[in-house]
Amino acid sequence: MKINKKVLETIKKKIIEDYKDDVAILVRYNVNITATEENKIGFDFYFIPKNEKAKQLSTQFIIDGISYDLFPMSWDRLISNAAFDSPQAYLLTESEVVYYADQDDLNRFNQLIDSVGRLTSPEYAELMLNKAFEYFNETFIYLFNMDQVGDSMLDLRLEASKVITKITSALAFFNQTYYRGGNGTDLSIIEESYTFNRLPVDYEVLIKEILSASDAQSLKSNTVALVSNTRELLEQGRREHAQIEPFETFFTGYYEELKSILTRFEMACESKVQSKLFLLAAYMHEEVSQFMAKVETGIWFNDRNYYSEYSKAFDDFFKVDLLELIAQENYEELPIAIKDFEAKMMQMLNDNGIDLLIFDDVEAFKTYFESK
Repeated sequence: MKINKKVLETIKKKIIEDYKDDVAILVRYNVNITATEENKIGFDFYFIPKNEKAKQLSTQFIIDGISYDLFPMSWDRLISNAAFDSPQAYLLTESEVVYYADQDDLNRFNQLIDSVGRLTSPEYAELMLNKAFEYFNETFIYLFNMDQVGDSMLDLRLEASKVITKITSALAFFNQTYYRGGNGTDLSIIEESYTFNRLPVDYEVLIKEILSASDAQSLKSNTVALVSNTRELLEQGRREHAQIEPFETFFTGYYEELKSILTRFEMACESKVQSKLFLLAAYMHEEVSQFMAKVETGIWFNDRNYYSEYSKAFDDFFKVDLLELIAQENYEELPIAIKDFEAKMMQMLNDNGIDLLIFDDVEAFKTYFESK
């Protein structure tokens, strides 16, 4: 379309004449759009400023019904895109450099494009899985919001749209790819996500049910199902990356560190401070369970997981619920329970060949330490 080319030429000419020392690169992106789309939505472009003066070029305008947005894009933001810290890698890969100040600027830009390609290779699959989780985790905020707004369909649909946006981004990262046609405001991301190799159970069906929902209950239940099924897919990804490591890798020196927590617990039992006991017990249940699960399954469980997903080894061995005793304010049984917990911890370490560094006095420690 002639008008688009004239707009681009006008911008490039202005940079060369008045901003050549201020603009590093002028980029046209979404270069793979169809001719029909180009006629209706025009060219997309941004520039990389070298200084504050360059930002004066930022202009939003309309010509013959077509909207244009010339905006600045920092190197830092592009680096973030290249690292998949945002779902906008297309700003680099689906682009054409229209102007560059010097070869170093062009080389730097092309290196960022290359880094996108590296992160889509198999060796970075676990890294991309973690990035997928970062986006997916935000869906729980929107599920909470849906629970607060009652049966307002407008509220529910807007929150569901946020869930879908986060999940489509997460699935792109999980599949080690990105949306060629953009993200966020470009509604083609939903259709593009259907083509990914790995998707949650009933993904397309649930999306369509959400889009056409006519009652609050079905909209909520299908959104929850979409989140649940996506979570299961990502967790399956974590199981595929599990790495079993020796017991001593995680538990050498562990008791020596945990001892201060155990002592604080005993002190809180004596003073009967329920709030302190509650947090100390929760910490011990959670952390010791996570360490034991890592040894058993090869997976680091974390705040994304509920306790029962990783507590089996802990529960089978220690057979204790400290939080229940604290809820009952049973200050007679608590000291006994924590002593039993400590004894079993030492037994577990001893059974697995872990030597504990316990000294009767400083001289004994000195003798040991000076021999290292």
